[in-house]
Amino acid sequence: MNIKFIKCLTLSFLFFIFFIPADLWASDTNVQSDFVHRINLFVFQVSLIIIAAWIGGMVFKKLHLPSVLGEIISGLIIGPFGLGSIRFLGFEEGIFPVHPQLPISIELYDLATIASIILLFFAGLQTDIRTFVKYSKAGSIIGIFGVIFSFVAGDFVGILLGNHLLGHQVSFFDPIPLFLGVISTATSVGISARILSEKQKINTPEGVTVLSAAVIDDVLGIIILAIIIGMAKKGEFSLLHVAMISFKALIMWLGFTILGFIYAQRISLFLKKLKDRRKIALMSFALALLLAGIFEHSGLAMIIGAYITGLSLSKTDLCYVIQDKLDGIYRFLVPIFFCVMGMLINFNQVFTEMVLKFSLLYTAFAVLGKMAGCCIPALFLDFNWRGALRVGIGMVPRGEVALIIAGIGLASGFINEEIFGVTVIMTFITTLITPLLLDRLLASSKPGIKKKITAEQEACFITYDMPSEETAVLMQDKVIDAFEREGFYIHHADLPQDIYYMRKDCAFITYRYSPQMLSFDCSINDEPFIRTLFFEVIAEFENFISNLKSVTDKEQIRRQLLIGHEKELPQRGEISKVLSPLAVEIDLKGRNKKEIVKELINLLLRSQQLLPENYQRVLDDILCREEIMSTGLQDGIAFPHARTDAVRELKVAIGLKKDGLNFGALDGKPSKLFILVLTPKTNPQPYIEFMAKINQSLTKEKYREKLYSSKNNSELYRYIIGG
Repeated sequence: MNIKFIKCLTLSFLFFIFFIPADLWASDTNVQSDFVHRINLFVFQVSLIIIAAWIGGMVFKKLHLPSVLGEIISGLIIGPFGLGSIRFLGFEEGIFPVHPQLPISIELYDLATIASIILLFFAGLQTDIRTFVKYSKAGSIIGIFGVIFSFVAGDFVGILLGNHLLGHQVSFFDPIPLFLGVISTATSVGISARILSEKQKINTPEGVTVLSAAVIDDVLGIIILAIIIGMAKKGEFSLLHVAMISFKALIMWLGFTILGFIYAQRISLFLKKLKDRRKIALMSFALALLLAGIFEHSGLAMIIGAYITGLSLSKTDLCYVIQDKLDGIYRFLVPIFFCVMGMLINFNQVFTEMVLKFSLLYTAFAVLGKMAGCCIPALFLDFNWRGALRVGIGMVPRGEVALIIAGIGLASGFINEEIFGVTVIMTFITTLITPLLLDRLLASSKPGIKKKITAEQEACFITYDMPSEETAVLMQDKVIDAFEREGFYIHHADLPQDIYYMRKDCAFITYRYSPQMLSFDCSINDEPFIRTLFFEVIAEFENFISNLKSVTDKEQIRRQLLIGHEKELPQRGEISKVLSPLAVEIDLKGRNKKEIVKELINLLLRSQQLLPENYQRVLDDILCREEIMSTGLQDGIAFPHARTDAVRELKVAIGLKKDGLNFGALDGKPSKLFILVLTPKTNPQPYIEFMAKINQSLTKEKYREKLYSSKNNSELYRYIIGG
């Protein structure tokens, strides 16, 4: 069927669905109950949210922007204030109808709540306690001042906004200013951590300070949130009531956190008894849900309990097991959360002149509050102006925590849709500008601190160079197996680079893989262990190769390459797709193996399948492959081949030397037909399949004699592609 016709048919179908009145699709009989209808609607809604969030995230990734922004915009587009209200296919009110209390259904909000719990559970799991303790002084001071400055700045904007919206005087302790203040304190360290990791700056003084300060930021922000929710639910904002709620929040927070740290190892040992890692992860998430429910029942926010559970388990060696096994649930729920947050934005009420002005004002104060609160203390903590700016910008992005707090405020009725829109716009802008600014600041190799880092302060960095990508891949598997045998739990980070976090008890090692190098970032105490482990891996690898040589008869395998059965030859189209008529030569002149290979490479140059500057690289790769094992087979056939970075797709050249040449053939006879095959390293092509098909053809003596009798290049080419 014609592709254009399919596209037209699809567009016509979509037009028909969206623009034909829904009444024509409505059922005349009301067979299904309201409950079944709501479940059916919920299933449709979740499927559309997943698809829309994936598309939005993918588009923003292509633009080198955080995918979370694309997910929010996707929700805004398909939500009840966007396309979701269009009537079609029996959905008389649209697939995302507007609800009276919240714009979305209670089922969707419940799902988003579960997503927020796993989001904060993961945030706690990903908190590096060792880094936090190591830089606790600088991180604590910067985090505390960042919270104070940003809270006051956000509260001030809340007073201005509240006065304008409500038409009467709003005080510092009213719900709207308080919520805007606490939303302004939240820091999405995931954005900054990703950039720091990509730039390999996460272990610099600025990097670890941002991470540790963000922990303080989240802790204080969540405690403040607990206090504000407690006050708002009681409806009392006196100083006495504030003190009582604060005391209750602090006691619960500190109490459960201390208990979590004390019993973390015992909880870990109990979970390990389950043995199955999936069960361990599920039971850990069940604990997070349980503690979230306890905090909500006590009048505090669910996310506090989830965060404490993750924080407690972050100091155990099960931390990465839980993240790995819950990764599928996390990837399913979290995009739904951000998409649902976008669906809560009311176009009509948010995109007005007044709301947009206050959004820009709130964003400016949120950025300035963080920058002033973090940069100024950093200048007094041995950072120069460059390092202080890096720390300040690293603390600017708001993300998941800000949106969760805003969603709680909206669902509880403490803030309205206009203010929710203001917070979402602020979150969007700060998340958008941070990667651009931080990436530019980190581009400079100049230090960010006033004093030079001493040898004792530097992290231990061990590197091992790899001779080839193939060797690196094999060593990679052996290294990971060795760590797992030693009882380490390994987490493969979701980053552009291959980074593995390895943990066992108090040992924490970062392992980076590249085709050129394997490197380890660890403490000085772990250095002897890593060097010993790597030595054992090499010894094990050499023993493996030695055993392979002794048990494998390579010569016998090579002889069997030209043993075939009476099957059909490869079809003409299969070989002609990769073989150019200009890459065929019946009269090779070479007098030895190297000269023959050079002639074959020249055929690729003649057929414009290879760039001249890549000639030497291809020659080296082929000769290197020949040193491992000769590709001279039997019956006059030789198959020089190699994987190389010099080509992007399968390349073939075929030459004939009728008087033959010693190519190290199995039967000791001269080789006459030479088939050169190149395949890319980075974009694997089915060259083994191609070689197997050619081999199958060459098993037939009549076919070989037909090739050897070719009178010119055109005739040889026709015989090859025609069989």
